[in-house]
Amino acid sequence: MKNLQRYEKLFSRDFSLPLVEIWLRGECTNPKGWTDQKQPFLPYQVVQRTDDTVHFYYNLQGVTWACELLAKLSRKDKNFIPKIEKTVLEKVSFIKPIYERGEAIPLLKLKRFLQELEDGWPWFEAMWLFTESEMEEKFTVLNLKNIQKLRVATELICGGADTVIRKSLIKIYPHLGHLSSVIRIEELLSDKIPSKATLAKRYKGYFFSNNQLFLTPKLRVAKELGVHFVEEKIKNKKIKQLKGSVACQGITKGYVRILMGHEQVRLLKAGEILVSPMTIPDFLPAMKKAAAFVTDEGGILCHAAIVARELKKPCIVGTKFATHILRDGDFVKVDANKGIVTFIRR
Repeated sequence: MKNLQRYEKLFSRDFSLPLVEIWLRGECTNPKGWTDQKQPFLPYQVVQRTDDTVHFYYNLQGVTWACELLAKLSRKDKNFIPKIEKTVLEKVSFIKPIYERGEAIPLLKLKRFLQELEDGWPWFEAMWLFTESEMEEKFTVLNLKNIQKLRVATELICGGADTVIRKSLIKIYPHLGHLSSVIRIEELLSDKIPSKATLAKRYKGYFFSNNQLFLTPKLRVAKELGVHFVEEKIKNKKIKQLKGSVACQGITKGYVRILMGHEQVRLLKAGEILVSPMTIPDFLPAMKKAAAFVTDEGGILCHAAIVARELKKPCIVGTKFATHILRDGDFVKVDANKGIVTFIRR
């Protein structure tokens, strides 16, 4: 175990397999477009689909390496950050109007959309790393105002692109329904679509890393990749309160509805408390019906926080373990003035 690279889960989102492929290939491109230096900590990322959502595990040494390199290059060359900004704008010129509309597109256009998205991903990653609050100390003395504005202007890249991919695949392959979301890009390009049975196995659970898809148990995947998955530890699952950050003030009570992915959206009833790792644009129909939002992840500028303020609904983000501790049907009080979720009865 000592010789294995440690991989920690940083976030969870119910993204389609094509977006997962683009994400991992784009960030694991070696070398990246903005540097000729090679990432020494590969595979860098491993993704696991389970419990109707996708969990992203990172080798944190790889994240640190990328951030330190970005800081070094920025201090060495005053034109480096403007180059990142300029390239991001160029890379989103084709995809941005499409993902902002969030509508299905024909197969030929979808193929180009996926290619343009993947080509731009290493540059998007650089932009995101520059603007992650956890990395601020590594970028002190740098002027990041313009790149921060650019991130806000392109905040729908992930969620919006996933919506386009999902809607397009369902329209192109209507007989597959939601199973179309786990078609691989190479299968889409070659028009060699797997059987429903194969796709159903993927939908139930998979691992993806090193451009390989694994349908084997976690321990076997860990051994094959030479990684150690650091599991989240919850000290007390019987706690009566959860604490997080206030994203939109308000107080309400209601029954919990856990939304891990797209399939649960239709289950949420009016007045329930939406609890999720983090919301995405496709959750909006459920968010309009919910009385409040509680998330594991996120800050005051995350999707849940922005929508909560638009809808004027109580919202607490960054609780870390809400989806692990709360269960469907729990009756809770959401005090988004203090950032506290209190159990009333289970």
